Amino acid sequence: MGVTSSSSNVVLGPHQALLKRFSGPTPVECHDPFWHELLSFSEPLPKLRPADVEEILHPTCGELVANNEKTWHFGTLLVHLVESLKNSPADIQELPVKAINTVYFTRVFIKYFTEHATGDQILRMIRDVSGAAQGESNVLKRTIQAIFECLTKSTPTAYTFLLHLEVLSLLTVMASTQLTSSAGTAGPGAHPFLAAMIKESSLAPVLVRTLLKHYINRQAPPPRMPVYVPLNDQPGVLTKVGNAAAAMFYLPFSLPYKLLAKPQPSAASPAPLADSSVLLLLVLVHHDPGTGQGTAPGGTASHADNPFRIALNTCVDKYYDEHPDDENSEDTSDTIFVPYADLFNTIGLCLVDDRSTLLLYSLIHGNQGFLEYVLVRTDLDTLLMPLLEMLYNAPSRTANQIYMLLIILLILSQDASFNANIHKLTLHTVPWYKERLLPKISLGSLLVVILIRTIKYNLSKLRDVYLHTNCLAALANMAPHVQNLNSYASQRLVSLFDMLARKYIKLSKRSQSSLQDAGGEGKGDSEGEDEEVTELNIYTDFLRIVLEIINAILTYALPRNPEVVYALLHRQELFAPFKEHPRFVELLENIQAVLDYFNSRMDQAGSSHAEGGEWSVERVLSVVTHNARAWRGENIKLFTELRFTYEEEAHPEEFFVPYVWSLVCAHSGIPWDPQAIALFAPMSGFDQAGQQQGEG
Repeated sequence: MGVTSSSSNVVLGPHQALLKRFSGPTPVECHDPFWHELLSFSEPLPKLRPADVEEILHPTCGELVANNEKTWHFGTLLVHLVESLKNSPADIQELPVKAINTVYFTRVFIKYFTEHATGDQILRMIRDVSGAAQGESNVLKRTIQAIFECLTKSTPTAYTFLLHLEVLSLLTVMASTQLTSSAGTAGPGAHPFLAAMIKESSLAPVLVRTLLKHYINRQAPPPRMPVYVPLNDQPGVLTKVGNAAAAMFYLPFSLPYKLLAKPQPSAASPAPLADSSVLLLLVLVHHDPGTGQGTAPGGTASHADNPFRIALNTCVDKYYDEHPDDENSEDTSDTIFVPYADLFNTIGLCLVDDRSTLLLYSLIHGNQGFLEYVLVRTDLDTLLMPLLEMLYNAPSRTANQIYMLLIILLILSQDASFNANIHKLTLHTVPWYKERLLPKISLGSLLVVILIRTIKYNLSKLRDVYLHTNCLAALANMAPHVQNLNSYASQRLVSLFDMLARKYIKLSKRSQSSLQDAGGEGKGDSEGEDEEVTELNIYTDFLRIVLEIINAILTYALPRNPEVVYALLHRQELFAPFKEHPRFVELLENIQAVLDYFNSRMDQAGSSHAEGGEWSVERVLSVVTHNARAWRGENIKLFTELRFTYEEEAHPEEFFVPYVWSLVCAHSGIPWDPQAIALFAPMSGFDQAGQQQGEG
């Protein structure tokens, strides 16, 4: 547990004179002993409560902003940060307290600058010790290089673990100019630290590899690591920012769509280095450098100028390519080598977390090699079971995460081998499915059940059109490859048509009533009528997609799916009201041809059955199975196979940047100031509560 706020005063109190000199108007030479005294604290600063440290140092931060153009002390601080990092050997056998404190101390000031100044103002504060303008880029360049090298040139040990953790937090804070910007993209100069990171394109691949390595290894922190851990009943500003992100934004996006983030702030992480690494990776990968080059062919955004995204999208399997284990040999290559198997297993283990969900999306959408690796795995349940469990528990998941999971399934369902293989893998039990026992169900049947369950949940609770679209798109892609769909999944498929049909009939009656009322009055609510017509058209499309799904199963896989035929026979009256509908007539003719075929076979079997009597489920299924083998598809009209593909919008950063930063606010452990956040709007009454908590 961390120390109290009084301890913060004990550690920082003796430094008040030094802090006054640091922020004052009188310049201090770079090599003056003052700097060693300033950065030598009696305790590691990470032990202190972060909000207390910021409260004590904020007056100093404000004075430094006012006097920096006279002293250039901020640039000098960066010079000493670089020296501290370079003077901390990888094989050190003690805690590098001065380097840790220098990183932490610098982070507090940079965070203050990002919350109170523009990018251009921050850039003007960065000068070398002489104040020469030409030194500006060099100081920042050397700083970023030293930070990257600290992370990539050594493996964290029990002594350097905290230093690596603090460096990750420093980089995250440097990137937080995005959090204080009102949009996911911004003009030149808005993000000076991110721009400097982008310029180090030669170091980007090895940094991405290092962050992925930390994520995969999930290295536990050393015992008794001197870091502040809040009490569970004292959420503080972090929890409040996380909750503010819950009400942050609705975007009119199509795949992903209007998503409402509600990340739950995490307690002390068992793998803080891994969690900080994946957060930073997501920040870097989804950053748009804003070069104004527009979109790539096909309407997707161009990320050609983001070396971190390029590195993630082009990383290859370390073991498949038989790359040597010597990591130093990778440093000079633009292509990084990552053990796909370890990455796959770690994502499966951590998929319950929004960060891992977004990482998986980023990989399978952007990295064709990793996507192909996932598709050929024979243990797809490693990834799909936690994914399906989260969809099963949709009410307790974030809306963002639900959409990411559905988009992941949509991307996977675009591959025919995936759609075939999921039906070959049998699950002995599904312990988290509470409605009924599902013994020996195929992974494909379970996927159908969960997707339909998600549609029903959405219809009753969320009522989001685009969630329906995602679910139905994945089902449509899977339909031609369905094999041995079990009885429960088959019943759910037919009940899906029933549910949507009832919704359609209700909307149709309401629309007709509105038209009659409008005709009687001579004038109606045109806006309301338009909304009703739009909703009716949407459900017409949904019904047609479900009919096309059923048609695809009957056309391409009927002999392998007797349970689907049985479910259709059992509920065949559902289709009668739609036989004359112009959008459905051809599809229903196919379904009716199948029903007629099996009804006639049932009649023949009944008339020839010596004992007569009632038809049992087993007897009906036996007749269906026997005659399905003889099915030749007579009188079936072939339609173009319905296929859906996922494409990002032209400006995906408009969604992903706020989404990523909502996760950073919830999980980073950094006390972000809610009043400074412009990327999404805090909830009503949030600011005051946050201030009151910070004062407690």
